[in-house]
Amino acid sequence: MPREFVKRAFLKNGVFIWPNFISSEKAENLRDLVLDLANFEAALGEEYIYPFDTSGRTQRVWNLTNKSRDFRALLELDDLIEMMNFIFDRPTRHQLFFLSSFQANIIHPGAQRQKLHIDTPFPEPIPPWPSKANSIWMLDDFTLRNGATEFLPGSHTLTKKPNQGADQEIALDVAVGSRGSVVFTHGNLWHRAGANNSELPRVALLCSFAASYMKEIASEEDQSLILSSDTKRDLSEKLKLILGIGHGIKEGALVEHNGRN
Repeated sequence: MPREFVKRAFLKNGVFIWPNFISSEKAENLRDLVLDLANFEAALGEEYIYPFDTSGRTQRVWNLTNKSRDFRALLELDDLIEMMNFIFDRPTRHQLFFLSSFQANIIHPGAQRQKLHIDTPFPEPIPPWPSKANSIWMLDDFTLRNGATEFLPGSHTLTKKPNQGADQEIALDVAVGSRGSVVFTHGNLWHRAGANNSELPRVALLCSFAASYMKEIASEEDQSLILSSDTKRDLSEKLKLILGIGHGIKEGALVEHNGRN
């Protein structure tokens, strides 16, 4: 897909649906892996039920970076990195962005639609620059019936958050698409997951990024703390940059000094 077309569309709308970002077969395999993890956590009584869905029909699986190389491999895709470098572009010699969180979102049949919201953790007025961005990976086809993401094009340019009236009254676009497609969203975009009125769960990955200067206030999962030692040893240098592993730690800073000050 022509990169300039993608970038122009994203700047105008604050959202871009990239079809067939990964293959349908890869998406199906990831879907099976997500459901296996979700069922495993449920069997242990440790499943995470999303609290803002009062129907209790939305389940999240957190810390995917630590749970499979298949998930980590997605973070190294050149198209994903190019997209995030474009979104967070600014004059600096440092890494432009870090991973904020990487989770699976399973919307079961009967799940209610979310409230309209933004992903940027700022009070009003909302700054116009992108401090956060999200990528929503369709592991199922997103349809009008199964809870496809709903959004207001161009709302990333607004300086306010949606209120209850907006949640009820505004007509939204729906991100319908085939399995393997990815929805890229500006952190200021007004959006929500729709209601699942189908008979099957709708599975997606939520891979969220934050500008590197936002690490302290926008990191939902501290990758330096939640990743196991084995996983850290398995990381490429490219992925360490994205995860912020070692960020701010100077060489030799962890060496013991035998009690010397």
